Amino acid sequence: WSVGKFRAQSMKRLKKAVKYATLVESLALSTKAPPSTESKDDNNNGEDGATTTMPEEPMVHPPVDEHTQMEARAYASFMRGNLALEMNQWQTACTEYQMAMQLCEALGQGLATAGGTSSNGGSGTGDDGVEVQQLELFDFFNSRAKNVIAPLLKYCHYELQEKGLSPTEKISFLQSSSSISDGDPLQSKLHSLKNETLQTQATSGSSMSQITFRENVVPVETKDLRMALLKIQDLKSDWEEEEEKKNNDATSSSSEDAKFMELLSGYDDAVSLVNKELKQLAALKSGPAVNAKKFQLVNLLGYSKYQKLKLVMGRNEVLTNGIIQTSKEDDEGMTLKHLEEVAHLYDALLQDARAVASLPGGGSPDDFDGDSSSAIVEDEFHLEANANVLRLRSLRCYYLARMHASPVVHKYSEAIALLDQAERLANEALEEIGACDQMEHGDALLESLEKVAAEMRGEKCRVLALSYLSKSSSTGSGKCLLQRLHDYNIPSSPKSIAHVPPKLEPMACKPSFFDVALNYVSEYPVDELERAMAEHNGADAASSGILGWFRRG
Repeated sequence: WSVGKFRAQSMKRLKKAVKYATLVESLALSTKAPPSTESKDDNNNGEDGATTTMPEEPMVHPPVDEHTQMEARAYASFMRGNLALEMNQWQTACTEYQMAMQLCEALGQGLATAGGTSSNGGSGTGDDGVEVQQLELFDFFNSRAKNVIAPLLKYCHYELQEKGLSPTEKISFLQSSSSISDGDPLQSKLHSLKNETLQTQATSGSSMSQITFRENVVPVETKDLRMALLKIQDLKSDWEEEEEKKNNDATSSSSEDAKFMELLSGYDDAVSLVNKELKQLAALKSGPAVNAKKFQLVNLLGYSKYQKLKLVMGRNEVLTNGIIQTSKEDDEGMTLKHLEEVAHLYDALLQDARAVASLPGGGSPDDFDGDSSSAIVEDEFHLEANANVLRLRSLRCYYLARMHASPVVHKYSEAIALLDQAERLANEALEEIGACDQMEHGDALLESLEKVAAEMRGEKCRVLALSYLSKSSSTGSGKCLLQRLHDYNIPSSPKSIAHVPPKLEPMACKPSFFDVALNYVSEYPVDELERAMAEHNGADAASSGILGWFRRG
């Protein structure tokens, strides 16, 4: 079948469904009495010649209760609204959807009121089952009104006023609609409208006509690449909105992760477009015009890769800081598992930072020889990237050292070597970051690295003490180092430097304590004490003698 035949068949079935829904509504609201046999007999008697008048049909109550009538009206209005929506009759659809939503909300409120009354006045297993059913129906009607009918009603309102809105206002209107699913007409309309807006902006060249990368202003000449960069802008704004919602709600959101992955795929699309154009220019002979075009594409390639790496590194930095902050608030501190997670994240950050340092681009068009894999230009961007590499190397060494010095691993010699390396790299990174005046968040990076450098020195002292204690072979008590500062009898297997929290120690009580305790002490059981002392003395007497220790129980 063709698309037109499928459309005709679905419309035919929808019209039939509307017909039967309207019939059910009329039957539920009917007050007409059913035909009886008596009326037939009266008609037969009237045929003998006497003129009779037809009696008025009596009015009776509807065959169903009020709740069922409202359900039938809501269903019929919803189906008529669906048919009007498919036939682009927006005013009729708005009227029917509005009626269906009001009826569903009324049904939900009525069930909520009935449920509250039954829970206050009724008791027993039967009443509990009825109350549970009412709660389920309450959720059903409210969710149907909020998640199904309300978006369709808003879409119809949008279609009614679409002619008077600008493209930006149309997108904001559609995004303001809640509970939009993938199969919703609102969602498809939003995607198509966004694509039309991006194509218009890319064709006109009013937006993303140029980018700035490594002190070079690079024009974006192709329409496809401008459209890809504009799409990245929209995806980034959507992701930032989802991230803000996640931070305000303090809960993890799967939609935020999905937006982030869409943004990364947008950068990948831009990179693939630039590589495609570079391949087309690779077969051409070098010349001023060809080299200028290649210079533009190389900088566009470096810009796209840098923005993607910067986004990934920022997210990993947030994850790392979150793990460190959570472990500091925990009573146990940073466990070996936490240290492994942080070291793994810093390893990924270090790989991305090295990729940033080796990105193409930079320099001037006059110095460009047409080879995208030529020597790296040592500009301010490259110096900042190298400083960030030193910082991440230092942090990675520091947390690897803490892993080796943990009580489970206790490889103190390797930990000391890693701490020396981390301290040396930290000093170099502080010098390099301080020399980069225009580095993004340079002051914050300097402050955090200085704090970590101070922690490195303290950690090194702790590991040196543990290393010295681990090499001692004399025997002694199992006290911690803090309790043996003036004791030269060092144990062979020390467990810790200090007990955290400190162990409880006996303390002499003042006489006032016994004066207060005397008020709560009853009379001494003299008989029981004398009996216990006699038994104890008898056992000592029985065990006296040369062989008495054989008879001790």
